[in-house]
Amino acid sequence: MPVRSATAASVGLLLAGAAAAWILTPAPSAPPRAATVGDCSSLAGRRLGPARITSAETIGPQGAWSAAPNERPITVAVPFCRVQGVMEKEMAFELWLPQAAVWNGKFLGAGVGGDAGAFNLRDLPRGVARGYASATTDTGHKSSDSTWMMGDPDRLANYTHRANHLLAQAGKAITAAYYAKAPRLSYFIGCSGGGRQGLKEMQAYPADYDGIIAGAPGPKTPEMTVRRMWEILRRDARPGLMAPADWALIAEEGAKTCDREDGVADGVAEDPQTCRFDPAVLQCGKERTGRCLSAEQVEFAGGFYSPMKDEAGRAIDGGLLPGVLVDSGRSRLAPATFGQAVRRDTNWNGAGFSVAGDLKAIKRVMPDLAADKTDLSAFERRGGKAILYHGWMDPAVAARMMLAYSDDVAKTMGGKATADRFMRLYMVPGMGHCAGGPGADQFGGAGSDAPTVDASHDMLTALEDWVEKGRAPQTIVASKITGGRVVRTHPLCPYPARARYSGKGSPDDAASYTCARG
Repeated sequence: MPVRSATAASVGLLLAGAAAAWILTPAPSAPPRAATVGDCSSLAGRRLGPARITSAETIGPQGAWSAAPNERPITVAVPFCRVQGVMEKEMAFELWLPQAAVWNGKFLGAGVGGDAGAFNLRDLPRGVARGYASATTDTGHKSSDSTWMMGDPDRLANYTHRANHLLAQAGKAITAAYYAKAPRLSYFIGCSGGGRQGLKEMQAYPADYDGIIAGAPGPKTPEMTVRRMWEILRRDARPGLMAPADWALIAEEGAKTCDREDGVADGVAEDPQTCRFDPAVLQCGKERTGRCLSAEQVEFAGGFYSPMKDEAGRAIDGGLLPGVLVDSGRSRLAPATFGQAVRRDTNWNGAGFSVAGDLKAIKRVMPDLAADKTDLSAFERRGGKAILYHGWMDPAVAARMMLAYSDDVAKTMGGKATADRFMRLYMVPGMGHCAGGPGADQFGGAGSDAPTVDASHDMLTALEDWVEKGRAPQTIVASKITGGRVVRTHPLCPYPARARYSGKGSPDDAASYTCARG
């Protein structure tokens, strides 16, 4: 199906209507001069789309430049125009525009994880280096504001869905003004909360982007957030019962068990759904001494790996897979959501929390937090393409949630073959949340290019090939990097296929595997 650009049709209307539809404050008595094509400084003070530009400056080539304090420095190889501004009242954004001679004619939106409040300053330099006009938004609050949910009531809607939709409109309008030409194609990339933003764009605003990469997106974020709060309160009720080393022991032994069952001992489980592990085998006794768990610890830990149930005994999720390391830290987002957004109380300590009641409440106050719409026909009809990815060992966004969403989309869209025409899911063995873990975790998802930037190794390149050339992604080779060098490669297969060891060659070489179903 030919791609119909998500950009050119809408940018003209945005530019034409900028003076009326999106101006939210009175025009200054001395309006800023019109932007000059290719002149970065001339963008300052302009209002384009839903945006008011507060700053526009050229960043020249330099060895170590940081976009913000405490942000890792980057090497600026070629100059770019750094645009900063605000959408509506307080949704801040950054847009980096490469010089016209190196602009690839495309726009890249970059999502932000967690509770947002910051910019994606990893994918912006990556995008500019590849020739993209690249943009990101903090969604309307700052991460330093721990009580942001108590502020402007619009913030919750901006966070859950509006901000990135407006970013697409504003970013493309400014890009068109700078180059005197609208972007011909638009892409989005993000992981965790940024992945959820990608799903939301595909579901609610299908005309914003032609291609989307969404990692660890948490389609059922309300249920996921309830689980985080449930876990915190369970741990708080039994202080000192489980040390981080105890959780690590359970994860290590679970991973070893599953690794033995996939046909090759390579330190990771190819598909932990197929294995069974009971923490009871770690209970201290005559046959196990040294690193072991008490009967009380075994019972307590088992509850975390089992499906979470509400007060009526109804399962809310599918639980955690063997080998996943239970997060023994404290989520900031979950207590804030149920304390501030639900109860309007900054000092809430968990009193009165219930799985069923608070799940209902979060859906009431944040009705667009979930990104689980399965009818993607509008996105599919206009030629949109999406690549989703998820680590099997993700402790924050349970892998089973992603698998269920993929299966549900296939059912809604008329079968797996139909869904595969526009959406592919890649499950990553041994990878945690977005990255990390013993598995090969570098494949050009959110955050960085792959070590080899081509369609067989790099997801963004694979997505470009799919959107622009009609070549659907197949096997993508992931890399494990240690000490600055690739020490392992492994094939990622489109779900439900999985990599199978051939019985020959190094388990650390992708060439020793083939992708197969069943």
